[in-house]
Amino acid sequence: MEKLEPALFENTVVRLADSDNKKIKAFAEDKIQSLGIDKRTLSSDIKILAQRALGDSEDSDQLSIDPENLMKLSKSVKQNDRMLAAKLLRKQTSTKTIFILLELLRDVDPKVRYEALLTARRVRRQETWSVLIEMLGSPSFGHHAAAALKESGEAVLPVLESAFHKSGQSDLVMLRIVQVMGSIGGKYALQLLWRKADYPDKRIVKQILYSFRYIKYTATKREAREVMGLLENEISKTIWNLAAIHELPTTENFRFLQEALAEEVAENYDQINILLSLLYDPKSVQLVRENIESGDPDNLAFAMELLDLFIDQDLKPKLFPLLDDSPAEEKLKILQLYYPRESYTPIQVINYILNRDFNLSNRWTKACAIHAAAFMDEFRISRGLVAQVFNSDKLLQETSSWVIYNKDKKAYASIAERLPQKDKKFLDSSIENNQLLDGLNDGFFLWIEMIMFIKQLPIFKNIHGALISDLADKIHPLDLPAGDKMKFNPDDHNSPILIIAHGEVNMMMDNNVVRNLKTGELYGDLFQDGPAEKANALVVKERSIIFKIDLMDFYFVMANHHELVQGLIKNIGSLKSTISTSINEQSDGI
Repeated sequence: MEKLEPALFENTVVRLADSDNKKIKAFAEDKIQSLGIDKRTLSSDIKILAQRALGDSEDSDQLSIDPENLMKLSKSVKQNDRMLAAKLLRKQTSTKTIFILLELLRDVDPKVRYEALLTARRVRRQETWSVLIEMLGSPSFGHHAAAALKESGEAVLPVLESAFHKSGQSDLVMLRIVQVMGSIGGKYALQLLWRKADYPDKRIVKQILYSFRYIKYTATKREAREVMGLLENEISKTIWNLAAIHELPTTENFRFLQEALAEEVAENYDQINILLSLLYDPKSVQLVRENIESGDPDNLAFAMELLDLFIDQDLKPKLFPLLDDSPAEEKLKILQLYYPRESYTPIQVINYILNRDFNLSNRWTKACAIHAAAFMDEFRISRGLVAQVFNSDKLLQETSSWVIYNKDKKAYASIAERLPQKDKKFLDSSIENNQLLDGLNDGFFLWIEMIMFIKQLPIFKNIHGALISDLADKIHPLDLPAGDKMKFNPDDHNSPILIIAHGEVNMMMDNNVVRNLKTGELYGDLFQDGPAEKANALVVKERSIIFKIDLMDFYFVMANHHELVQGLIKNIGSLKSTISTSINEQSDGI
């Protein structure tokens, strides 16, 4: 919460300061002090700095300074002086000083920019909005910029709307704009969100639906018809994916593709439930969902009876077969009348997945389909496969090139000649080092193999491949020889998260070993029971491959995928519970 929702975090720690639990109370008070939330308290180091910078000896929390001296302070080469200027602007922002804040929002020093962002959140000046919107796409500052825009309330909505439709706008910024609109809420925000309900990018539509569900919104009239149309599309996608799973062989080579399709089906069901909750009572829809997911036949019968009470008659013949416990073949047979679909061979399924719109099959499913094609001797190099070599998505580009190279080296050479030199160099180095049959054991990881490796780690259990593939985009793979040493700053706001994919390393603090990590283990605050051991270097004991993710990149991916946050919290809690149980059992034995 502190990283992703700074404003919400501040409100929460203030509330937790009244907790009866001593540890919680101490934690909250410490955070209040460190963040400077308590306006009655100004830390002594700031007072000393202020006295030094301004020659002002008054012992007051609300320091006063004229615009000229404030300008000098903001232009200082010292980091602390510029940080102080950003803090003083919280009390002295005016038409004469706002340009100082705008400069500090673009400061090269991250700590100064953080203080300036906090000031922008407190003063809520419209002059800062365009700069804040630009920063929404930044992994390091996007969360704080979003918090500042949310604090501005409904007044910022027209500016956000214009920025959303700006030519060449980043899809990530558009996604964050929709998130901010949903958080602000209100009648006007809902109108703006409804206008985007048919947007071609399903990620943005999905975020809009989450916003509606969050405020328990009920669609009526024209809006209800739009939701019904989205519901029909989602049921159709679910049927297609269920049929594809059924048509693929149940062999090891197709395992990842079948899992990816099953994850798509789970997401389809999730979307169906969200859409139903916009049409009907959310509590009833949630009760139906919980009873269906329990797997108990009696609970399922109750869910069907409850659903029968409140959904429209036109929906019943389409929805009931999809949600009941009948086999997939039976579902397909019954729903063929409403959603006709031909039967396909495994080769046809793969080719259809490759050529489907990204709103119908996500990038991870496409990557798994390409990977499965590598192990099918009868699969020829199709136009759909060749097209992926020219995809801007590195995951799909690398995987398809690897398959074509292993099927026909001459064909790959001919295709690669049409690629930009930069892409060709990247692909050649990836493909030549990777053996087809060795999988994850050949000492070199394709992008898809990174995701496959991460998916099998307990900390990422049951987290969808589409989410992990977005996280994999932020990975910096390191191939380090025995005896090598990598230094880093543990106090840096962008300190690394490390995943040991191969080999063994020692985490060091100065010259002391604080932790030994082997294949499959992780290092980082989020993955430990309590704060991670402080380390400022790692020493490689044997040749090792390490997946390095900058902390801010990791949180940026989390901010765009709440399912990833929920999955990690669940898995980390489960692992801690397992560790605790194991320790208790050992204690009992002793």
